[in-house]
Amino acid sequence: MNTTDFDPIESLNFLTNRVGRLLTSRLKIILGRSDFELPTQCASILADLWKQDGLKQQDLAIAAIKDKATIARALNLMEKHNVIVRRIDEKDKRKKKIFLTYKGVELQQRIWLTSIELGKEATQGISKEEVEICKKVLKSMYNNLKK
Repeated sequence: MNTTDFDPIESLNFLTNRVGRLLTSRLKIILGRSDFELPTQCASILADLWKQDGLKQQDLAIAAIKDKATIARALNLMEKHNVIVRRIDEKDKRKKKIFLTYKGVELQQRIWLTSIELGKEATQGISKEEVEICKKVLKSMYNNLKK
């Protein structure tokens, strides 16, 4: 294949990256209109904590596919905004677990509703069946690469 014939829009890597960035950008704009104080990078951490509260920083770094330093900065910001609290792990006093505050739990509904609306915008003109196939394929790809 000649590299001059390469069309990035036909590349799965390019498309998934660009769609992800556009979704993140749009989410940030929409949430910004409602005075959302946290950057969108915190949304991944929030999602993991909504699924299972009381995770360790290492668990969050692995789930978000981010390094510990990036997660630490995000957690510091979230703690500053009273979205999370860190508590010493009773089983291992050297480690802390991350818990949502009441404010962190309240954010779930705002972000969830915004994500639903954004999903509708992104999938406009695409059948429900195609969206379900796309989600199934992306989940499989995620699981393949996560190994």
